[in-house]
Amino acid sequence: MNTKNICIIAPSRQMGGIERALSILSAHFVKRGHKVTYISCRAGNHFYELDSKVVYLEPPFPHTTKPIKKTISYYKTIRFIRHQLKQIKPDTIMVFGDIINPIALIANKNLGYPIYISDQISPKQNLGFFKNFMKKITYRSATGIIAQSQMAADYKTQVFGNNLNMVIIPNSLRDISSYSNVRKKNWVIGVGRLSTEKGFDRLIEAYSKIENHDNWQLILVGDGPERENLQNQVYKLGLSDKVKFLGQRNDVDALLAESKIFVIPSRCEGFPNALCEAMASPLPCISFDSISASDIIENRKSGVVIPDGDIEALAQEITILMDNEALRNTYAQNAESIRERLDKDRIGDLFLNFILSDKI
Repeated sequence: MNTKNICIIAPSRQMGGIERALSILSAHFVKRGHKVTYISCRAGNHFYELDSKVVYLEPPFPHTTKPIKKTISYYKTIRFIRHQLKQIKPDTIMVFGDIINPIALIANKNLGYPIYISDQISPKQNLGFFKNFMKKITYRSATGIIAQSQMAADYKTQVFGNNLNMVIIPNSLRDISSYSNVRKKNWVIGVGRLSTEKGFDRLIEAYSKIENHDNWQLILVGDGPERENLQNQVYKLGLSDKVKFLGQRNDVDALLAESKIFVIPSRCEGFPNALCEAMASPLPCISFDSISASDIIENRKSGVVIPDGDIEALAQEITILMDNEALRNTYAQNAESIRERLDKDRIGDLFLNFILSDKI
């Protein structure tokens, strides 16, 4: 195979969906015989391991969130990336992140290297004036754009026009541990950061409307800034004996295996990795249509997609699955096909075919 020099530009190596996806993709690119350089825009906090053959670079200055210093940091990051690109001389560049994309595009200005970008966030997420402005003035200079879902692709077409070189490629699925002969518990489970956009307040409200199912529990896995508010909501609704907060856990696969129903109540998502992992477990899943769930769940076949914000419908669908083991099993069996759809090698090759399309 003709070896190519691929440069990946990432926000960091800390814990996060983008960093997880890029660690998997960089390993796949190396596996396919390519040279890979991973440039992080933030030093330190190496949560995800990289393949030993991946060349890793990070800036020699600290990241800051202070307004004035942040502007200086952006400028220094652009210079750092530009300097590295001149040294690396990549055949192609791949960038993930709504903040990093404009920075990388500016750094590559007049260097002429093919550069492919992906936001990896929900099109419904409000980024503010500055970030939206930077995207509008830089995104058209990208060689290609990778959207995670049809919803994201439609949004980009609406904002940037029809003349985009764009493809839809979802994230790959991480390796999900299999647990045979696990005794299932009467658990409805939700997994994710306890923040406003994840919508766990909506799930708790819906759960409060479910009657005559005292032998079931709602299990919330994750932590975040809304934990105290959510716990107060549970207390006020009289659900303290029915809703359990487990915090951040490293045994999520085992918890999913023990559960019977998965719900993702998010207000917005880039690509719902937690939903995909639950389907691969496999579990019957319920989601609002506020995210790209329709790209993932075959409604009434591998799970249920309901109108965004319809709390009554959410409560009803949870109750139906609680009462119907056969339906739960049918949805779960159909959901497991996501393992093949989002296989790491399959998704990795889709990325390679796109970012090297002008080199083949």
